[in-house]
Amino acid sequence: MQNIIHPKLEKSINDWLKERFQGLKLPFYSSIDLRNSGYKIAPVDANLFPAGFNNFSEESKVTAAKLVKSYFEKQQYRKVLIIPENYTRNKMYIENVFAIEKILQMAGFETRIGLLSDETYNLIESYETIIKEGSLLKTKSGFVPDVVILNRDMTSHIPDTLKDVKQEITPNPLYGWHSRHKLKYFEIYEKLALEFCNELAIDPWLIFAFTENCNEVDFNDNLSLERIAAKVDHVLSLMRKKYEEYGIETQPYVFIKASNGTYGMGIITAENGDEILNINKKKRNKMNKIKEGVKINSVIIQEGIPTIDVFKNSPAEPLIYYIGDTPACYLYRCNDRKDVYSSLNSTDCEFYDIGRTIEEKLWNIVSKLAVLALAVELS
Repeated sequence: MQNIIHPKLEKSINDWLKERFQGLKLPFYSSIDLRNSGYKIAPVDANLFPAGFNNFSEESKVTAAKLVKSYFEKQQYRKVLIIPENYTRNKMYIENVFAIEKILQMAGFETRIGLLSDETYNLIESYETIIKEGSLLKTKSGFVPDVVILNRDMTSHIPDTLKDVKQEITPNPLYGWHSRHKLKYFEIYEKLALEFCNELAIDPWLIFAFTENCNEVDFNDNLSLERIAAKVDHVLSLMRKKYEEYGIETQPYVFIKASNGTYGMGIITAENGDEILNINKKKRNKMNKIKEGVKINSVIIQEGIPTIDVFKNSPAEPLIYYIGDTPACYLYRCNDRKDVYSSLNSTDCEFYDIGRTIEEKLWNIVSKLAVLALAVELS
């Protein structure tokens, strides 16, 4: 896979990406989940409201702070309000919020952590209650932010307090999971991958995963299961053709994922459509609801990419964190309770900041293409 990008092409690739980014609204921050099988590498998730900043090394926090300062340089903002998730009893997540606060402070911003009045039951200390005066967000102490940074993905809805606010809110609440769907993103990414690979005269399948969607689903309804099973078999048939073309002997499989969720919730795998038709109660329940009790009514069926990456004797997958269009941190997500075919995003996983110890050009190219797709989606 490394051999598809010749060193002499790097300048052309960078110029192509730079040209495509021009005029687009860059996401403030994002994280890209990659899967690398050795024969291909592709993004399998792209998060506009990433957590996990508590896993950044001090060096990565310094890098992120410089990038944050540059991102807001033209606006000349000075005061920032961070609004975290509304289920903040998870200690690791709370550490993430404090890490974001530290990065912003290192970038020279005066910061506060704000909570809505009905969310002050959580475990975050030193928070301030948010109030809204007309279209102005402030805190009860009188802190008026220049910009509001969201670290909540709003799976179910946009709180009324965050509607019609005159300050900039980033990322835009309109792109929370209440309205955003994975399929649209992957359609944008696949189109960009086709354009990109046409320039390089390589097979775009090497950097994207086949993805189909299935709407209006209910895993307790047999007709829904039949439709999902048919989509599963269709994606597997596309994979088998590619496996035959490249002489790949691995058993093809797919992930079935909630189209509007993250945190590793609402994900199962299948090697054939019959597994969906005969799905057990445990998997039915897993595919019933996601975070905030939101019912799953739409899924994507995505090509499974077994990971070739191993770190600390565990299956691993790269996560690349971006500020704007620049990488800020390289993490490995590892899970010694999973195999190379599974989703590693579960409560058992661990994260390691690998910094520059693994210099992976393909990670940079594919993840930046994935961020470009986010920018297109936002614009």
